[in-house]
Amino acid sequence: MNEPGINRRNALRLMAGASAISLLKPSESSAQTSASSGTGKYLTVDGNKIYYEERGRGLPIVIAAGGQNRVETLRPLAEKLAAKYRVITWDRANLGRADLVFKGARDIDLWTDQLAGLLPQLDARPAYLVGASSGGRVAYTMALRYPDYARGLFTFLTTGGGTIGESLAKQYYFDYADLAEKEGMDAVAKTPFWAERIQLVPSNRERLLAMDPHEFARVMRRWGKSMRSNPDPVIGITADELRQIKANGTPVGIIQGCPTAPQHRRDRSELYAQLTGATLIPTPDGYCEQGTQGASFDKLMLHPEVPESKPFRGYEMVTNVPAIVDDFIVKTEARYKDAGLGPSATSFAPKGENRTAAPY
Repeated sequence: MNEPGINRRNALRLMAGASAISLLKPSESSAQTSASSGTGKYLTVDGNKIYYEERGRGLPIVIAAGGQNRVETLRPLAEKLAAKYRVITWDRANLGRADLVFKGARDIDLWTDQLAGLLPQLDARPAYLVGASSGGRVAYTMALRYPDYARGLFTFLTTGGGTIGESLAKQYYFDYADLAEKEGMDAVAKTPFWAERIQLVPSNRERLLAMDPHEFARVMRRWGKSMRSNPDPVIGITADELRQIKANGTPVGIIQGCPTAPQHRRDRSELYAQLTGATLIPTPDGYCEQGTQGASFDKLMLHPEVPESKPFRGYEMVTNVPAIVDDFIVKTEARYKDAGLGPSATSFAPKGENRTAAPY
């Protein structure tokens, strides 16, 4: 399923705006549904509300935010892609404007189950799944657990290798587990991260305070432990699982990582591409500086910024990514057409082979 990677000259051409998407102005539909003016909707999955924003028309693209960000950091990317595509962004459980939900073996299973419940309600299946960092984890795991929902994957600044999973698990989960058992749920609710969840969705306060501190701690530690598997290429995703994506014939595009960013290493992205059979797109000039510098974990986790906030740039605000995503989708759609496959196709695997969902 491999196709030749985009060379550096083409990557620079895309950065310069020669791709079709960079020549388009936002569509009327995109302008009407722009969430910059505060629009957005809720849908319910398994009794819990999920906040989402939708822009544009055409092939569906679904984007999950990186880190523990909320949809604000997705808006620059979504607005540009909505000139040509139907773009859906959403807040996962326990992030942004979503309800708090504390169940499941792993956070990534909870999130992909939510997305699997969201897409049919929006009549947006299959979709291109796009994500940076933890948003890339969502894309990979979605393709594993629900392979027929993914028309293609596009990931960048994906996280894995070394001890990064352990350090993130501490920040995301273990510290809150310790706090709950030592000082109770009221202390947890007063931390900046959980206080923001309550500010955005006031009913989350009751949900959080109703939790038994020991049960909350058990969930936090269970999710944290699922992130601490150092041998896994991507946090919580094994090499065999990435090979399953390749065996399933799912189209994948990956932007090469950065040499000076330990959480988004270049050699790891090259490994992801090898295991998934992906198109590996060389790192464009300026990409690593925009995607990694001036974006501390504290800012990303606790204070996601809207596009107008300068000079901070979240993962998804990297200016050259929309054109590269567009180029990948255009080429993938051409491959589907050449293979005689229609809009419901999700695989380039040889005919007669069964697509396999990962066992969980």
